[in-house]
Amino acid sequence: MKKVILLILVLLILTVQNTSAKEIFYQNDNGVILTKEEYDFFTEMYWNGYQKNLTIEDYNYIKELDLFDKVVEKKTIELFDFPIERSSSVTSNLRILTISKSCSNTCTLSLVTRWIGTPNVKSYDVFGARADGVNITNIRNARVEGDNYYKIYSNPQKNNNGFGFSILVPNESNVIATITFTTTKGGTVYGSYQHAMRNTTENISKQYSINENGFGRVFDFTGTASNIYDNAPGVDMVV
Repeated sequence: MKKVILLILVLLILTVQNTSAKEIFYQNDNGVILTKEEYDFFTEMYWNGYQKNLTIEDYNYIKELDLFDKVVEKKTIELFDFPIERSSSVTSNLRILTISKSCSNTCTLSLVTRWIGTPNVKSYDVFGARADGVNITNIRNARVEGDNYYKIYSNPQKNNNGFGFSILVPNESNVIATITFTTTKGGTVYGSYQHAMRNTTENISKQYSINENGFGRVFDFTGTASNIYDNAPGVDMVV
């Protein structure tokens, strides 16, 4: 009995030591505690403010991949004046698309679309990625958030080693959409965000296959969807 009590006391001491050893830099309402290093990782991988809605599950996902001390690489494209045929109802296509990666045994990538201003058309946009020469091993979710808005999408449409989320653009300011996924190494990943130039339905937004000839080298729209999306250029990253 004494040995059991002693073992319990040792475990309690070790637990306290491990907790105190993690210097608390930030804690959100979901109970996620971050060190300065961890906080900075999420800022670099996503953006400063992503930490607010970070869940324990998503924190543990990054931790188990051993990424917090790994380098983050990123590419950004500003979709301001790309040549597209614009619907008369669309007055703003101002958005920034970024792809980031951090690798250990595998590579975890994020796609972030940040709206600069607010588009007149707020319908079902399509956001996703295609992998060439590597396999997509895990798709976490898509997050859409704004000043007073937060929604998770967990139902990607998968096709031909790629995927897409149909996301409804909210009537909010400072809208940011984010996707997280993991791949093997040795190829290239292409990311694309296609904005609907007129109102459409979720079912129509899913009328596409995924291949290199598609919009942003990802989404090859068919049927009614062919004339709805803005054919914005995408981003790519070697993994």
